[in-house]
Amino acid sequence: MNRWTPLALAYAFSAIAIHVPAPAAADTCQPCADVLAQEMRWLAAITAGDVATVESILGPAFKHINSDGRLIDRAEEIASTQPLPFTMNPSEQLVDIAGNTAVVHGVNTLMQGGQVIGVERFTDVFELRNGQWMALSAQETAT
Repeated sequence: MNRWTPLALAYAFSAIAIHVPAPAAADTCQPCADVLAQEMRWLAAITAGDVATVESILGPAFKHINSDGRLIDRAEEIASTQPLPFTMNPSEQLVDIAGNTAVVHGVNTLMQGGQVIGVERFTDVFELRNGQWMALSAQETAT
């Protein structure tokens, strides 16, 4: 004999749905929107060669694995900041928040003179410190 009536099943599934959080969209998640704003500020500073802004975004232990697989520390990242001849256009950005940590996954399309010169999938990790999202880690993979 089946002990699950349609009403009992509906109740069980509705109870489960209450406990399963929906993915946070940036337009409904203020921390997500704040992280994406910091991400855009960082990309703009990188392409403009704005050393002071890049320095203000990178956390003290920042590490970067570039698309060539090279590990770069904070000091080298800052020292290599100079104006770039291309723009970086992020898309497909997903933000996951866990406490004071945020992980951004996305795709960066590199454009120069109206032409795509590269596409990289990326993961950036941020930590909320004193009200500001600081970059802890970055990694790109050429697609």
